[in-house]
Amino acid sequence: MSTAASPDPLPRALVALTAVTGIVDAVAFLGLGQIFTAFMTGNILFLGFALAGGEGLAPLGSLTALAAFFTGAVAGSRLGAAWQTRPRRWVLGSAVVAATLLVIGALCAIGLPSATGGPSPRHYAVIASTALAMGVRSATMWRLGSVLNTTLVTGTLVTLIRYSSLGGGTGAPNQGYRVAGLVAVLTGAAIGTLLLRVGITAALLVAAAGVLAAMGGYGLRHAPRQVPPPTPAGAE
Repeated sequence: MSTAASPDPLPRALVALTAVTGIVDAVAFLGLGQIFTAFMTGNILFLGFALAGGEGLAPLGSLTALAAFFTGAVAGSRLGAAWQTRPRRWVLGSAVVAATLLVIGALCAIGLPSATGGPSPRHYAVIASTALAMGVRSATMWRLGSVLNTTLVTGTLVTLIRYSSLGGGTGAPNQGYRVAGLVAVLTGAAIGTLLLRVGITAALLVAAAGVLAAMGGYGLRHAPRQVPPPTPAGAE
């Protein structure tokens, strides 16, 4: 007698991590000087604005976040390459690293007010540790062949429209998860904003718990499988 295969828990984990993205960037934008530590598109735009003489920006904060995210993504990719034969250890290890970096940021932020004017050295420490965590997390989940990009809302929205009847498509798997991802980042941003009333530390601790629960839970419940990158001929 055959038993129906249990559904892959990856999409649900990605929705939870997308909510964490909203929390983290609510903290970054509202508490750390109007920068982003998960959505890197915003930082690149801010740098362009600053180069053209835009006022009220913190280009050093954006550069710090970009450099830290890049470093975290490299580390996350290296972890995946080193532990290809031990995928469960890879995902769990990455979850612990990312959550630990968020906790470090939370500890650096104890008693730290939201940045007004320019970020202080402690704000930069929180920016760096948080962006490092997001880089590790994003690289790890992308190596799993994500059906939902946890830091690319525009792409998720366009993919949702592309496969919908409104966009001329005939439907596709995971459409419900794409809708859930958009709702999740909106909800996470609202939760992060509310948590900032308690403090940056509280918000980052909640984000750390979310990363550990979503990534760690996925690693424990499922045998992760890395998806190889597309060949140049198959790349879009």
